[in-house]
This record gives sequence, C-alpha cells and structure tokens, in this order.
Amino acid sequence: MKGLKTLAAVVSAVALLASATPVSAQGAAFRHYVACGLSKNAKPSHVCQAERDKGAFFRSNERDVVYTVCVKFPTKKNLCAPQQKAVRGTLYVNKITSNIPGKHRVSWFVEGKRIGAFDFVVPEPSGKPKHGK
Repeated sequence: MKGLKTLAAVVSAVALLASATPVSAQGAAFRHYVACGLSKNAKPSHVCQAERDKGAFFRSNERDVVYTVCVKFPTKKNLCAPQQKAVRGTLYVNKITSNIPGKHRVSWFVEGKRIGAFDFVVPEPSGKPKHGK
C-alpha cells in the first residue's frame, strides 16, 4: 500500500510539472539585468571588472511604462535615474559609472513598485602588474 501512495504522489508531481508553463514561455512583464558592456548583445553578469563599462538593462514586454532605476553602491550611497520612458518591446540601457570594489544592487521600479533587483560585484584589484603592456 505504501508503494502505491508513493507512486500516486510521484505521478501527481509529474502531472503538475507537465501542466506548468515555463516562465520563459509565459513571457514576463519585464526583463531587467546588469551586464558588463553597453551593447544590446551584452550578457547578464554578476561580476564586472572595474575598467569595464557596466549597464542596467530594462525592457517592458507588455506595455509602455515609465520606470526608475536605482543603484546602491558599496559605500551605501543610493543613486536613481527617475522618469525613464520605455516603449514596449524596446531594450534600454542606463550606464552605471562605478569602479568601486564591492557589491552593487540595481533595482527597477514601475508605478512606485519594485519590479526587480540584480546584484553585481566589482572585484578588488589584483594588485599584480599586467604583463605584455
């Protein structure tokens, strides 16, 4: 009897997973991330070297919106760019001008509500001389 209950639980779990639509297929309302670079092809990254460009990327997938993007720096200072207009389906980038070593948190807000956050780190300089230059 115990084996039958286990089998029923497994079948139920598999059915539940099979019926769930993946988030990527549903299409999230917003896409937001940080990348080491400013081009639309820059990949999301949680570590960006100090000398690299850094960008906070945002796209609204369902409608035109006005958003605010904020960066909390390792120094605990918070800097925001309010009233950023985003046309549905267009990818936008806000340049992050920081080479401060440590954890940074980028947050995006739409209609006063935080719709997401993304942490990235600028590593401490290695202190090693660069060879070949």
